[in-house]
Parts: sequence; C-alpha cells; structure tokens
Amino acid sequence: MNIVLDCFGGDLCPDSAVEGAIQAVGEIEDLKVTLCGDENVIAQILKDKVYDKDKIALLNASEVITNDDAPVMAIRRKKDSSMVVALKALANGDFDGMVSSGNTGALLVGATLLVKLIDGVQRASLSPLLPTIYDDKNTILVDGGANVDCKASMLKEFAIMGSAYMSAVKGVENPKVALLNNGAEEEKGNALTKEAHALLKQTDVNFIGNIEARDLLFGVADVIVADGFDGNMCLKTAEGMGKAVFTLLKEFIMKGGLRAKLGYLLLKPSLRKLKKIMSSDSVGGGVFLGVKKVVVKAHGASNALAFKNALIRAYEMSKADLPSKIAGALAKEAGNI
Repeated sequence: MNIVLDCFGGDLCPDSAVEGAIQAVGEIEDLKVTLCGDENVIAQILKDKVYDKDKIALLNASEVITNDDAPVMAIRRKKDSSMVVALKALANGDFDGMVSSGNTGALLVGATLLVKLIDGVQRASLSPLLPTIYDDKNTILVDGGANVDCKASMLKEFAIMGSAYMSAVKGVENPKVALLNNGAEEEKGNALTKEAHALLKQTDVNFIGNIEARDLLFGVADVIVADGFDGNMCLKTAEGMGKAVFTLLKEFIMKGGLRAKLGYLLLKPSLRKLKKIMSSDSVGGGVFLGVKKVVVKAHGASNALAFKNALIRAYEMSKADLPSKIAGALAKEAGNI
C-alpha cells in the first residue's frame, strides 16, 4: 500500500506529518508513504531521522492551501499546492489512499472534483471514527460536518456507506445503524429525520431506529447517521465535554490537598488509559465516504501520533478496498428498489 501524505496546511506541519509517517512505516510492514510538499523543506526534516528509506518517498509541490483560502478557488488556482498535487496523483492511480490535515472544505471540493464520487453518490460524507466506553469498540459518525443541508435520500446513502465501512474495515458482522435524533421514539424528529427514518426501514442495513446524542459514545450502534450540521454539533459538544471533564478533574486534584493527590497517583494508570481511549489522536481522522479512492482528513492540529494513526486508517481502508465495497453496497440497494 502506498499512501500519499499532504505534509502542509495543518497547524503542526510539516514536522508532525513527517514524524507521523516515519512512525507509521515503522509499524506497518507493507506500508509506503509518499510525502507531498516542498521537497527541500521535507528533506531537511528527514536529514537527521532514522527510517527505512525504501518506504518513504517525496513528491514535490511548491504551494500551500491555508485555512484562510476559499475552498473552490484554492483548488482551482493553487494547482501546485501539496493538496492538489496529492489529489491529482491519487486520481491518476499513483497511490492507494491519501491523508491531509489541511483546509477541510478544500479537501472535500478537491476529492469531489478531482478524485470523483462513486457512481450514485450525491455527496461525500466526512465520517470520523469515534471512541466508545468500550476500549475495543468504535462507532462511525456519518456525517460529521461535510454536508450541513441534507435530503433524506442522502442520509440513506450515509447509512449504507457507513455500514459497508464497519463491515469491510472493522469486520463487524451486520453492523447496527442508528439515526441521530432528538428522541428514540419513531415519531420524534423533524421532517428530515422522519422521512429518513422511513427510508432506512426499507433498506437492507441493520437499522435499529433513532439514537439520542447522549448515547453517542456508549456503543449502542456501530453506525450513527446524521446530517452534517447536527453531526458536527454533536461531535464538537462531545469533544468539549471531554476537555472540560479533564480540566475540572485536574483543578480538583490540585486544590484537593494531600488526599486528592494520593488518590490521583493511585488512579493515574487508569486515567491515562481513559485519556488515550477518548483522544482524537488515537483515531487519526475521518474518511470522506463516497469518494472513488480513500481520502482521510486528519485534524488540523494533528501531532505525530495523530498522523501515524491517520495513515494506518488509510492503509486499512485501502487494503480492504473500501470504495469498491461501498460501490457494491449502493448498487445492491439500488437493485432492490
């Protein structure tokens, strides 16, 4: 598997991207990573690193798409940016997948226009893999922010694509699919969720009904379907709540005196494990489901660990031939109508 990594555009790039790539190829035997961006800058970072030179390559690009760039204009005008060069090479078949921590909107536009969507897909969905209270179980949120305005037919596609992901990549047999809503009862929701609920009941996916936001991380479903607006609000709320809990816990320990500090020392291994499970770094990023090739969006502030895990996720999806599995699932559903 050869994954191309956009090394520029993120907050900690290119150093964290390069280090993450070195860690990833050191961990996965049959993974090669091509670092895309200013090759002089990247070569300087690599100069003092120890790595397998047969598993790291360079692809030069002279420009960078920033978060201040308008997505469509950036893709059209910055043709020699690390993101566009990587996307074009991916579309041409030079690579099996791609990872970028750059401008999310630009990456979505570029993946759609350059790599193209799978036949029958209306919109690509940014779908992050979420941790749950069970350290060996994840759930995928489809959509986590790419499409703020959706039609019910799009939510149906999200369900099929998410189910195909959990089956092909995570090995989950007959994944449980739930619809994010403001109540578990079938009659709850707005016009969109009510229509989507009716459509999902008619599909071949294992639809278990509505799910409330409070159950997001409890492993109730393998796939959680949402429009991008509600999905992103739910995701950001969960992230903020996690940060708030650890901030308050630290404050209470510092102010709690000797007893609190002794309790912390006893709980330290468990707290570290909890932080690791709930950290977005351990997930690595979200995949744009519906694109003809694997495109993973890493968090803008990704560190080396996050890049490593994003590359491993891209490797896993590419090796599972995820786009083909999604195309087959969509074609099967279309044949049932």
